[in-house]
Amino acid sequence: MEQPKSSLKSLIFDLYLNPNLLMIAFYQIIATGVYTAQQLLLAAYLDDLGYLESHSLESGLILAIYFVFWFILGPISGTLSDLHGRKFLIIFANVVSGFGFFCLVLFQDLLLLFLINGILGIGGALRIGSVMALWVQNSPKDRIGESMALINIVLGVGGIAATVFGFVLWTEIKEVSFPVFGILLLFAAVMIVPVPDQGDYIPFSFRGTIDMVRKKVSTKVSDNFFLSPPILKLGIHWFALSAIVSFGTFLIPIIDRIRIRYIEELPSETTLPMIPLVIFGLGITIAAFTGLIFWGRVSDKWARRPVLIIGFSTTAVLMIFIYIIFQFDQIPVILDGLSTGNIFVISFMVLLVVLLFSMTSLIPAPMAWIVDIMGKENMGKAMSLRQALIAIGTIVGTIIGGYFIGSFGIPGLILVILLFLLISTVIIV
Repeated sequence: MEQPKSSLKSLIFDLYLNPNLLMIAFYQIIATGVYTAQQLLLAAYLDDLGYLESHSLESGLILAIYFVFWFILGPISGTLSDLHGRKFLIIFANVVSGFGFFCLVLFQDLLLLFLINGILGIGGALRIGSVMALWVQNSPKDRIGESMALINIVLGVGGIAATVFGFVLWTEIKEVSFPVFGILLLFAAVMIVPVPDQGDYIPFSFRGTIDMVRKKVSTKVSDNFFLSPPILKLGIHWFALSAIVSFGTFLIPIIDRIRIRYIEELPSETTLPMIPLVIFGLGITIAAFTGLIFWGRVSDKWARRPVLIIGFSTTAVLMIFIYIIFQFDQIPVILDGLSTGNIFVISFMVLLVVLLFSMTSLIPAPMAWIVDIMGKENMGKAMSLRQALIAIGTIVGTIIGGYFIGSFGIPGLILVILLFLLISTVIIV
């Protein structure tokens, strides 16, 4: 009778209550929240300064330079963390970014703001692969898929908290928010100090590090880490999947189109009941979090490839149903069903919840797969490359998504999502 208790204890404490992982998780919530809020509030800051209207192109470049450094420095920072240690890069990155946040309120010239956001991009890029690699190092080796699901939940919590906390700060204290972010990053750096970081690392020296990076990144195509088949396949998957995620940028325009076209045309006495909508919102949240854990754990117990095949197939079928609903203009029926308890609206909400649950299968399995393939000695580099591809995928997805929703409406955007789903999963399978 003691064995089940021991197994249950290991199930919980080896991963979910692992002290080292908890420290990294709290760090990630703070750091992800700070970087996310910074990008949201920098646009508002530029607007307050009058630059969005008078210097729109320059403002766009200021916002974009952050992601440019993600792409350029991401893989390099991963190699550095493999050489010199994860904590070294994380702490250094937080200090650099903390300095940048204070400079945002001290200098308001366009060129200086461009350079400062570039510094913040450098800080963000330097920590990208290091945090994920440190997380993998401290995770149970037989539960990597589940561990990757957990860190994605942590990232989601950080992003949500950033949106809420960031706008509250901006409403109350405006640009003073940026020094607050800098202080939070310095505090987060202190939290990462006690986390163990085991590896055969070498002391940092500029010339020695350059030589080591040259040796690590071979000029021979057959030996190059970034051109190996597993990395190429996973890279295309991450690129396409990040493009899909970036289509969420158009969620507010989609809701606004539905409101203008359908909701405002409803009879004035029609009211949308709050309880079903709140339940639906909770269902979406639970589906996202439990889906990540479920698929990550299944990929550990079963295999990565079958999870991706099942997840893609289910997601594609459900997306086709969503496409049919929009293509054949069934939204009025759904809205009418909200006030009558129509079975159609219940089915539609369940479909959306199941869709999100299915899509979460495409996140932890490939992340665990790269851990299986590359080993911890290349983990920082692999995770940094993933983040760099996500940055590019986000930019491309935003451009393509904006074109298709503008030219072909919501059904056109859904078809593009299906195309990217096909690319991301078929390539990796």
